[in-house]
Amino acid sequence: MVQSGAPVVRRATEADIEDMVRVIALAFESDDPIEDYVFPNPEVRRRRTPGMLRILIKHRYLPADAATVALVDDKIVGALLWIPHGYRSPAWREAISGPQLLWAMGPGATRRGIEVDAAIARSAPVEPHDYMVYLGADPQAQRAGVGRALTSRLIADADAAGRAVCGICKDDNVRYYEPFGFERAARTRIGSKGPELNFMLRPAARVSAG
Repeated sequence: MVQSGAPVVRRATEADIEDMVRVIALAFESDDPIEDYVFPNPEVRRRRTPGMLRILIKHRYLPADAATVALVDDKIVGALLWIPHGYRSPAWREAISGPQLLWAMGPGATRRGIEVDAAIARSAPVEPHDYMVYLGADPQAQRAGVGRALTSRLIADADAAGRAVCGICKDDNVRYYEPFGFERAARTRIGSKGPELNFMLRPAARVSAG
């Protein structure tokens, strides 16, 4: 992929869902401990992940205004999904999305997905925060500043609102987040036998009173 400009970040819309599904599914297709745990079989993962992402984006992240995309030459090459502080999905959305996720993921993967949600909730700090869940770039656009642009945008918005930013990641990704001001604050495990991951926390910026 030949790129002629820096990534441009904007809020995502429903029209972007298929592109977000594409780039995130590609980014997490291999070498991701959470996806490997939720979908242990690679063939099943490739088949079921797009449906899972489609439902999550439509019913969880877009309604929360918690999705951004990065574009290069007007093509979506990256996406970031997070849980905003204090957001609770309405009961009617859960009633709709729950059965859809079960159908898209299958019973075993759905159970393991619930364990992932529980680990996120358990590790979330008390202070106001935005919890990063998916940060992905098209493999052909990696190392082109896509993830950096998306992460920087979320941090800037969080700083303006006085919120921390956090997330969980594998050992290999700790050094990626440290230059943004993230610190490895703890370790957390998915379920009782799932992967143990690093909880990364970037404290809220201190805004001068002037």
